[in-house]
Amino acid sequence: MEANTREFARNFARYRRIASLGEKVRISSPDGVFVFTREGTGMTASDLLARLGRLRPGKGLFSARGADRIEAAARTKKAARSPWDS
Repeated sequence: MEANTREFARNFARYRRIASLGEKVRISSPDGVFVFTREGTGMTASDLLARLGRLRPGKGLFSARGADRIEAAARTKKAARSPWDS
């Protein structure tokens, strides 16, 4: 569904309801085109705890390769760069 910024602002409740049902709303404005959509819920803390509870003893949350990459990144910390230095 498409709308301009004025129409979107005037009928926000309608477009919110449409987006909540899974349809994307494209809003055109002088600054560009924006998309109004519903995002997935992601993982809650209770979901994470339930997942951890289902793991076998001695089995980690990440795969072996993923855990190795996390440890390698922690060992090779880099100083933050200033955004003003080019």
